[in-house]
Amino acid sequence: MRLKALLALLFRIKHANANIRRRGKAIVGITFLLVCCIVLIGLFSIFAAGWRETAALISPFGILGLAAIGLARRGSANSGAGLLIAVTLIALVAAPVLANRVAFTPFFFLLPILIGFVTLSPRGLLVASATSLAALALLAILTRDIPQTLPQNSDVYGLASTLLLIIIGLGYVGSRTTQQAIHAMNLAQQRSRELTSTLQTERDQLSERVAESTQELRQNLANSQHLIEQQAQLLTENDQQRSTIRALSLPILPLHQQMLLVPLIGTFDQERLQDIQQQLLAAVGSYRTKILLLDLTGVAVLDYAGAAMLQRIVQASSLLGAVVAFIGVRPEAAQALVSMGNELDNVAVFRDLQAAIQQHSRLLFNR
Repeated sequence: MRLKALLALLFRIKHANANIRRRGKAIVGITFLLVCCIVLIGLFSIFAAGWRETAALISPFGILGLAAIGLARRGSANSGAGLLIAVTLIALVAAPVLANRVAFTPFFFLLPILIGFVTLSPRGLLVASATSLAALALLAILTRDIPQTLPQNSDVYGLASTLLLIIIGLGYVGSRTTQQAIHAMNLAQQRSRELTSTLQTERDQLSERVAESTQELRQNLANSQHLIEQQAQLLTENDQQRSTIRALSLPILPLHQQMLLVPLIGTFDQERLQDIQQQLLAAVGSYRTKILLLDLTGVAVLDYAGAAMLQRIVQASSLLGAVVAFIGVRPEAAQALVSMGNELDNVAVFRDLQAAIQQHSRLLFNR
């Protein structure tokens, strides 16, 4: 468990980008693999004397390669990969020159390209490949004076085993990295499907709520329309009732073929004054009235507008051939009539209805 926790800590990359974390883990894994190979070469050099110089030469470079792990863990994947490839190339060039023996070293120049394949972007891989070719050319120039020697069998097997282990390790790291990337992609697809399903469910619920709200709005609109129709009907009925009330509030009583009695009751506003004037003049014309008796007993208050209305009725009735007389004028109403001046001096005024009927009946029949 402690080893697993230590490896988890070693492969923990501090970066928000998933691709940088993947490449950083590959750098850590490859560096760890190369360090293990250097350790194996050191152990192998104990039994093969020809490998002791190589082990002594590449050991410092293995220590420098550990710096690539630090860069990768901090999220600097490009810097870590570049350092790892640079250390590898320097070791591949320096070891044959210092050992004065080339052997199979040129084949190991595949390593930087394989490392770049796992840890770099396509552009970085091209740079690593070009650098590897340049380093190989440099090695050829530096070792052109070294005599060619055939390696011993132990050297061949040792180099082949080392190269095979390195390639296997790189393949494992690449496979592991690819598997993790596929796993991350599957998780992302699963989360995407879950999110899509959640969004679909929420959209369906939203559609249901919108449909319910629309239905409710339609119902409210229908109710509002019904209320508007009811209100219009009530207004129409109210107007009809007001018309009926206005008609009933001004009773016109024919006492004789040419005599009308009109009791005036209540108070008068502008609208009612106009209605009374129109109805009285229409009645005078339709009944061919000669005598119009206006009973003011029920008029409690008569203002200037009311007195002016009575004056207009007297003048218009006179033009229609009718004589107007007032009955039961109260003191308050009398004061308003007096304010009209001498316009109403010719209007007869009676205390009660009986006196008015007797007086005008004699006048009517005497004619």
